[in-house]
Order: sequence, then structure tokens, then C-alpha cells
Amino acid sequence: MLILSTKFLFSEAFSSIRPLQNPLKREKEYAVITGGNRGIGWFTVKGLVESGMKVIVGCRDGPSKDLLYKSVEQAGFPTGSVEWINLDMSSMDSVRAFGQAILDKNVPISLLINNAGIMFTPYVLTKDGFESQFAVNYLGHFLLTHLLMPRLLTAGTKDQPARIINLSSTAHAFGWFEINDLQAKNHYNKIGAYSQSKSAQIMFTKVLDEQLSTENKPVKVYAVHPGFIRSNLYSQTWYAKFVSLTMGFMFKSEEQGAQRVVYFASSPQVEELNGNYFENCNVVKPIALVRNRDTQKKLWETSCQLLDISKFGGL
Repeated sequence: MLILSTKFLFSEAFSSIRPLQNPLKREKEYAVITGGNRGIGWFTVKGLVESGMKVIVGCRDGPSKDLLYKSVEQAGFPTGSVEWINLDMSSMDSVRAFGQAILDKNVPISLLINNAGIMFTPYVLTKDGFESQFAVNYLGHFLLTHLLMPRLLTAGTKDQPARIINLSSTAHAFGWFEINDLQAKNHYNKIGAYSQSKSAQIMFTKVLDEQLSTENKPVKVYAVHPGFIRSNLYSQTWYAKFVSLTMGFMFKSEEQGAQRVVYFASSPQVEELNGNYFENCNVVKPIALVRNRDTQKKLWETSCQLLDISKFGGL
């Protein structure tokens, strides 16, 4: 892990943010983002609003909601450009309520950014019985994508498909994935559980994009590592704090990480690169474990079973 982390950090230190050229026209389109109240999420919201989009942000009520609206006010955004809906990614009931609230608006969704996440947290089972990092980083987003797929299909066209961006991580390369113990009931490792959730995002991206492409649907999916970012995610463990303090000069800012996400939201250069995993806006081959077709299929089937989904997104 230390060797891989050091390698990735040095790669990040010498990377640059790719400029967005000839962005797609996004005026009056709707985007949905989870966890858009702070960090990369907020700067992503900012970039999308500045491109002309209306953005629906899912985050918790209370301090998170207050922070979002304070940031919107300080940014001087037009009224109605950002809308908040309550969302707790650790609760599948909350995800379903969030999805239904968006469906009830009956507006086409051109962009879904599955951004919310936690990292290196202690072992906790959610009220649904899911390991918390697996639930928040992956399973809740799997469910939300399923719920919003009808709106994405409505918004997408042959010339300009709707897009889904799953935020993943180089941490998938740590190689921890227990397909028969996804809730870590036999053994729990903070870093391993995070790695597992990000591996799941990449596998989800691959399988879903193949289904959409096979059926010639106007929606494309991308798995994106936003980079090593200076954020409060590195406050969860002593070793994460140590890395942040000693090597933080190699990290990118939250705004720079968001620029990479916005690149995939609006760049025509990635239009035909769907279904892939990206680092620094370049296609990167994930580790062999993540590319294993049997594991991808089993994860998909297991996810549908856990969430009682008989036909994903109506596909």
C-alpha cells in the first residue's frame, strides 16, 4: 500500500489539469450530484452552474444544507440554479426518497455525478445491514442510478447522450475485494473496505455501460479518479493525516479535482471513451481483479439482490 501510494502521489505531483476545450452546451440542462455541499462536490456544482446547468444537490439536512446555501449565496448564483434535496447515502430509504423526489419533478436529467463518499472509517453497519463504506461509496449510488435511469434516458440523445460519472480512486489498486464478504462480517480493514468500494464503482461502470451500449441507449458511464486532493477525508486515521501533512504539497486542491470531474461532464473529447476508468483524464487499465468478468457479473447480481432490483433502470 505504501509503495503504491507513493507511486501515485509522485504521479499526481507531476500531473497537470487538462483544460476543457469546446465544452458541450449545457444551458437549461439538469444535473444531479450527491454530496455537493463541500469539497470537490461544491466546486463541481460551481463549475456546472457556471456552464449554465441547473443542479440538484443531495446532502443531509442541517449543517450540510446550511453550508451549501451559504456557498450558493457567496457565489452569487441565480435563484433556482441550485436546489437542495435531503439525502443520506448510508440509508437506502433516504436514497429512494431522494430519487423519487427528483422523478416527481418530471425534468430530464442530463448528468448524474455519484460523488459522495467516506474514507477509512471505523467498522459500522448501516441500519440496512451494509458496511458503511460499501453502502455510501457504492451501493447507494448503484440504487440511485437505477432510480434515475428513466430520466437520464429521456434527456439523452444520439448526438448528445446523458452522462453518469462515478467517482472512484487509485485505491482500487490495493486489491482488496471480498465478493463473498462484501459487508466485512468476517474481517474488517478500513483501507481494504475503501479499496473494495472504489473497485466496485469501476466494475459497476463497466457492466452498466456495456448494457447501455448493447441496447443502443443514449447514456454513457465513466469512472473517474479526481486525484489526490487536500480534503478532510484525510483526517480519519493517523496514517492518512501523516501522509497529508508530510506529502500534502503533492496533492491537488479541491477545485482542481473538481475541474477533472467537470471535464468529464462537458468534454466532447471523452464522448467515445465511455465504460473506462480514468486517472488525470486519461484511460487507465484497472487491476486484473477489477477486470475479472465473473467478479463483475457476480457483484452486479449481488447488488441487485441486496437492493431487491429485478430489472435495473427498466433496461
